Amino acid sequence: MFTSPRVVLGPGAIETLSGLGAKRPFVVVDSTLRDGPGHRRVVEELEKVDGAVATSWTEVRIEPSLLDIEPGVGAIRSASPDLVVALGGGSTIDTAKALWIRFVHPDLPLTEVTPMVELSLRTRAGLVAIPTTSGSGSEGTWTAELRAEDGRPVDVATRELVPDWALLDARLAETVPAPRRADAAADLLGHALEAAGSEWANPFSDALARDALATALTVLPKLVKHPDDDELRGAIHHAATLAGIAASNAQLGVAHALARALGPSTGLSHGRLVGILLPYATEFNYPSARDRYGRLGGPLGPPLAANRSALAERVRGVLGPLGIPRTLADAGVDRQRADAGRALAIAHAARTPSAIANPRVPSESELAGLLDAAWNGAAVTF
Repeated sequence: MFTSPRVVLGPGAIETLSGLGAKRPFVVVDSTLRDGPGHRRVVEELEKVDGAVATSWTEVRIEPSLLDIEPGVGAIRSASPDLVVALGGGSTIDTAKALWIRFVHPDLPLTEVTPMVELSLRTRAGLVAIPTTSGSGSEGTWTAELRAEDGRPVDVATRELVPDWALLDARLAETVPAPRRADAAADLLGHALEAAGSEWANPFSDALARDALATALTVLPKLVKHPDDDELRGAIHHAATLAGIAASNAQLGVAHALARALGPSTGLSHGRLVGILLPYATEFNYPSARDRYGRLGGPLGPPLAANRSALAERVRGVLGPLGIPRTLADAGVDRQRADAGRALAIAHAARTPSAIANPRVPSESELAGLLDAAWNGAAVTF
């Protein structure tokens, strides 16, 4: 089964909202955008519907925990919406997905949601995602990435979580700080490259992943030199959604599995961890994914699978100028703190679908070796 939202592109994308006829829209918005023009435009468009009253909730946390979701549960139940609208980055969209479930099923713990549980969410409300960062791709996925109170990754997954609409207006990403743009770009590259290498890939996910990867590898270097170029920013914004849909319909890989597990012990954002780990994961995967990597060449230049390090170095060459460090040490991670959570992080990563769908299913000892390489910058040769 291939799933995707309906996608609207360009400056007029938000105007779609007034055509959805919602009377009680509930807007989940990043607090940094609460007083901005994007939020005002969204509310104004929603309230063009005769008799519509929009309610906004702004207490979104970055990489939210299950506990972080709870303050919004009362608000969404009080609003009793017929449409949920998420305006923000991946954390905001994932929060909206979680609140949507909690609204429709108040007695169902999020930890018990699986692809086999029928939720019938749309009997109560629809979901629209409006991304304001160009990387997470959550507007195209059927997961909500949360954390338990102890920091353990909790991935809430059901195909019902794919938004009904993804509204893409690259102008909404203009005010994102440079470090967050870099992290988002790393996440985009990770989604595209790992979806392309996934054992669960299919011809449709392959097409989207290759297009997103080609865009990212060719446009991001230009964007470093011309950060205010609207056309370049738009290309990356759209590529992020392509990569998210590709990853949602294939699967991610070991870089994402480790990044999700390492967040609490390193203090780094998910996107930054993906950017650091992705080249090492690519080298690790090379013996099993050489043919798939080889098909990524063409318009991207010399064969990306010419040797074990070729694609990894191409990724580093794109992310380095954006400010993504080469190693965990370069990123300023406290080694003692990280080592204290190392064994648990490796165990969590090994059990994820991302590790299982990886072109080369890693053992815990191999995951440990990948982390060692990511610390000291060594080539992955095992």
